[in-house]
Amino acid sequence: MSKIWLFMIVSSLFVLVATAPEQVLTVMMGASANGVQMCIEFLGIYAIWLGILQVLDDTRLSHKLSQLLKRPIRFIFGQTDPETEKNICLNVSSNILGLGSAATPFGIKAMQGMDKGSEIATKGMIMLVIINSTGIQVLPTTVIGLRALAGSVAPSAIIWPTVVATFVPTIIGIILVKLIYRKGVRTLFNKPKKVKNKSKG
Repeated sequence: MSKIWLFMIVSSLFVLVATAPEQVLTVMMGASANGVQMCIEFLGIYAIWLGILQVLDDTRLSHKLSQLLKRPIRFIFGQTDPETEKNICLNVSSNILGLGSAATPFGIKAMQGMDKGSEIATKGMIMLVIINSTGIQVLPTTVIGLRALAGSVAPSAIIWPTVVATFVPTIIGIILVKLIYRKGVRTLFNKPKKVKNKSKG
């Protein structure tokens, strides 16, 4: 990924130097200033939701929420310990609120809790990757914030399209993983060994 970003930066810089060399410094300084300003403006959005998540954790409401979602979590991820269930719950909740950055630490902890010490990913780990990859969201706060900063007249108009666009692939992904594991991962991905026939002498 770092090589891809390096290629994009170098190639765009090369194009800028070739087309408008007199604007190189102006464009770079303007982009840096816009990036810093956007980060500062996003601090407010993330401070609110991260504070709410911390309050949920400190008041043990996150534990109660994980207890409430115990059956769905166990149906999707399988049997896990209470701490891993809580981390899964917080990870999914953060994604639903559109806080991908806040969801990452909980996702890493949940992965560590589901790791069985082998080199093969467990069903629960694959499920968590699918749910995080499809980006299930109900309130896309980050995208709404970006639209508001860009001057959108109705920044929250993206809520329903986002719900449909994220829920559908998430449900399809969960169903596919369930079907694959029902048929048997080993029979699907492991090729049968050829048995050599020994001729009797």
